[in-house]
Amino acid sequence: MKIAVITDSGSNAFQEKVEMPGLYVLPLTITDDENTYLEGVNISVDETYELMAQGKLLKTSQPPLGLIEELFIRLKDEYDLLFAVPITSGLSGCLSAMSATAKRFDIDFDFFDCYSTASNQLHLATSARKMFDQGMAVDKVKEILKESADNSVTFVLPVDMKHLVRGGRLTKRAATLAGLFKIVPVLIVNEGSGGKNDVFDKVRTLKRAEERVITYFREHGVGKGYRICVAHVRNQAEGESMVKRMEEAFPEADIYLTSLISTVGVHTGLGCVAFQYIKKIEL
Repeated sequence: MKIAVITDSGSNAFQEKVEMPGLYVLPLTITDDENTYLEGVNISVDETYELMAQGKLLKTSQPPLGLIEELFIRLKDEYDLLFAVPITSGLSGCLSAMSATAKRFDIDFDFFDCYSTASNQLHLATSARKMFDQGMAVDKVKEILKESADNSVTFVLPVDMKHLVRGGRLTKRAATLAGLFKIVPVLIVNEGSGGKNDVFDKVRTLKRAEERVITYFREHGVGKGYRICVAHVRNQAEGESMVKRMEEAFPEADIYLTSLISTVGVHTGLGCVAFQYIKKIEL
């Protein structure tokens, strides 16, 4: 059986320049009051954050339906099955749009909801591609993906409360209190949160929030065989500092630093830092 693997730009595949035969990436959409952009195609992560720095309030949405249809129709005659590893359904309607398109055009379709995005999503999508290349059956691939996803998490630490107010994700009163007491919300994204941003904790100062994340990582056995990603929204210094702390806390894990994907960063604001871990799929 010939299988295509489809993901989206929420995986950060464009920014990390990941290309594999049989792996296809659909761009998510970023809009402001005047323009519509395709993430990774006609706007980069840095360009997105520059618009935010200029005061633009951006929104995100699933890939344009026309692009999904175009890709699926093109792949229909080449592959026996289209297998998707999209951004979590808790943050985007991408999976629903893919499923509806496959049904409309009578295309064999299957998927894995990773309840995540960014680095974790990319690891699962590329691992799926490698496993299918090795001839693994779909059920076996999904079993291995689930075991890895079950041992993963995403934490997001927004620091720009005014941005959260502008985006309608925080009330002015809550933002005022957060600023007064230097409160940083610790947001979690995993299967337990339904793939949505959920409040895991609220602590005073960014450093304490980061310590809370490290403690969670320790409690869940992160170490050898795990991949840790530190991501930031125009906060390189804090990102580099956290990489050093992660290296000290988890010397046997694979750790790297990158810019946070723009389809998350536009909602959390400049200065945000995020942390992910995932149990690696060794092939």
